[in-house]
Amino acid sequence: MGLALFFAATGMPGSFWDSPSNVTAAILLGVGLVTIGLALTLAKVFKRFNGLSWALLVAGLVICGYGAWRMLG
Repeated sequence: MGLALFFAATGMPGSFWDSPSNVTAAILLGVGLVTIGLALTLAKVFKRFNGLSWALLVAGLVICGYGAWRMLG
């Protein structure tokens, strides 16, 4: 029930969520955004971008890009 409400809250039509690749893409976009947020938070904590922050930032961008590619394709 909670997952259905989450999907309804996004404002996407029901036919969008019928495709498993679109659901996977939406989840990947969410994971990518969380990863980018974690990278920026670590950079703020360490007061600079260290190797871990850069690695997480790049990984988040790659995950978001892949999710967008899956959603468009």
